[in-house]
Amino acid sequence: MNLLIFGATGGTGRALVEQALEEQHVVTAFARDPAKVETSHKSLRVAKGNILDYDSIKAALQNQDAVLSALGVRPPVGIVVLVVIACQLFARFAELSGLSGWLVRVGLPIIALLVAQRRTTTLSEGTKNIVRAMQELGVRRFVCESSLGVGDSRGQLGFIYNLLLIPLFLRNIFADKELQEQVIRQSKLEWVIVRPAALTNGPKTGTYHSWTGPPEEPIRKRISRRDTADFMLRQVREDTYVGKTPGLSY
Repeated sequence: MNLLIFGATGGTGRALVEQALEEQHVVTAFARDPAKVETSHKSLRVAKGNILDYDSIKAALQNQDAVLSALGVRPPVGIVVLVVIACQLFARFAELSGLSGWLVRVGLPIIALLVAQRRTTTLSEGTKNIVRAMQELGVRRFVCESSLGVGDSRGQLGFIYNLLLIPLFLRNIFADKELQEQVIRQSKLEWVIVRPAALTNGPKTGTYHSWTGPPEEPIRKRISRRDTADFMLRQVREDTYVGKTPGLSY
């Protein structure tokens, strides 16, 4: 099959490209910076473009049989942590006290956290362009990576995510994923929205759980990017989860 992969330079995207080539698909990797596509193969071509640029998406979609999206937005957790540490060290070595000490120790980290929480709609707006182009060109199958914790899977990621990571760092990213899923659901495509648990860089095992609704058995709340890619590629050729939003975890 001819497969177009969005998010091809991210962790799951790279695994999708590699595994799709191993399965002898003809792959088009969509990337803003083609130099970041590290794989080289006779059945791989790279399409330079931006998901916010409809024309570049439409051009890449020519003669494709299916589309996979591993688009994502990285939360700025590391930057916020560095700001917090730097503020505490500066206040200590500068021997700040009173209001100035409070502003540096507490005020600046709060500002950094607020900046990190700025609303983004990149995923949902880009997905609108993908869906529009697919419908216009008659490409039917769309497999999209979302996340456990979105939509009716809210709460399934566990205590740390529910009470700390999502409220502090992922709230707006998850809100954008909610909009992204709505765009796909409202389309006339043969879509599958895959909701993996916390992603790891572990190996491909081919052994994992998938479900819709509440999981039927306890899950480990993590899944490797390689196994996520394995499951997503299966959805290109299978109909079990068409029009559904399966969760995915060990």
